[in-house]
Amino acid sequence: MTTLTVPRILTQTLNEFVEQQVAEEGCANEAAYFAKLAEAERQRKIWDYYEQEVTRGLESGPPIPLTPEYWSEFLRKREERRNAHRSGENQ
Repeated sequence: MTTLTVPRILTQTLNEFVEQQVAEEGCANEAAYFAKLAEAERQRKIWDYYEQEVTRGLESGPPIPLTPEYWSEFLRKREERRNAHRSGENQ
């Protein structure tokens, strides 16, 4: 894993805020605090994506029953798409 070193470019006010957050959050140091912030942002973006996809699905038309037959067909088509994609990569 690559380590990111951030120079002290924060204003005094922001630096004090970060130090306070490090203590309140129980982080070992500033790097651990920023790693926690980055992970929280990554999780937020994942949930945003899921929310968009669910909304898209809800707006795509009337609901359909998800029967065993539906899933069999869905998985078969997905496998066909994967195989077509793989064979295209090998050419």
